[in-house]
Amino acid sequence: MSGAATIELKAGDLTLALAPTLGGAIAGFRRREFSLMRQTPPEALSEGLVRLTSSYPLIPYSNRIGQGRFTYRGENHQLTLNFGDYPHAILGNAWQKPWQVPEHDTTHCRLVLKHEAAGEGAKEWAFAYRAEQDFDLDDSGFGLTLTVENRDEHSIPAGFGLHPFFPKRPGVCLQFAAQAVYQIGSDSLPAEVIDVPQAWDYHSFRELGEPQLDNCFKGWGGKALISFQEDWIGLRIEADPVFAHLVVYVPPARDFFAVEPVSHMNNAVNRPDVTDNGLRHLAPGERLTGSVRFTVEAL
Repeated sequence: MSGAATIELKAGDLTLALAPTLGGAIAGFRRREFSLMRQTPPEALSEGLVRLTSSYPLIPYSNRIGQGRFTYRGENHQLTLNFGDYPHAILGNAWQKPWQVPEHDTTHCRLVLKHEAAGEGAKEWAFAYRAEQDFDLDDSGFGLTLTVENRDEHSIPAGFGLHPFFPKRPGVCLQFAAQAVYQIGSDSLPAEVIDVPQAWDYHSFRELGEPQLDNCFKGWGGKALISFQEDWIGLRIEADPVFAHLVVYVPPARDFFAVEPVSHMNNAVNRPDVTDNGLRHLAPGERLTGSVRFTVEAL
């Protein structure tokens, strides 16, 4: 995936850059020269470092699968641990694959990925699927529609999400209203559902701060607002109901954070005991689809 080329969509003052062969990633989202998502450094494109991009898709699952192990339809599966020596499989496999570009113009682009569950591919994900990303840019923002289709002979577990990163500038504020949050254990996997603690409560619009968050929220209503107060610019996130969960990642002392609309809780394939965990089970030929809109606003 080295030497990734980009496609630029433009509408009014907005530019959306995509890097199809680099995990189907977003390589930049700007209003004039102002970066609304984290800037992608040149070395990310030249060296194939998808984790440094502005955003990438989470398909066919979000976040972590504990130790990369799960059982489905009575069969045990062991996935490739796809992030160095990290003990869990993370973020699906679509972000580590080149995507095709069947169509694009100045404001629209469709990316497609076909995963075959054979050979090494079966170690990444044991079920065949086809995925699409449809980007549509206008002069107020962009919409992104994700689709996953079961191309296997039997039902498959499925989920998806987005992993957009945002610059942690001075005075950046966040607002979203969640009903609960999954507390995580020492293994970084969800242990229990709890009420949202005060330190993580963004029901009221407030500065992001340093909450040391890497947790999945539920019942967030599909709406969040990020504002760059010192620059008088806001970014509104609106997601379809299928994105019933929201992962918020605010690492300490870093210059970025992430607000990730996702369909299911972390490690959902191993947590059938949790009601409404968000994981879907697609019949052969069945599709899972949903859209997220990012709207730029003047404050």
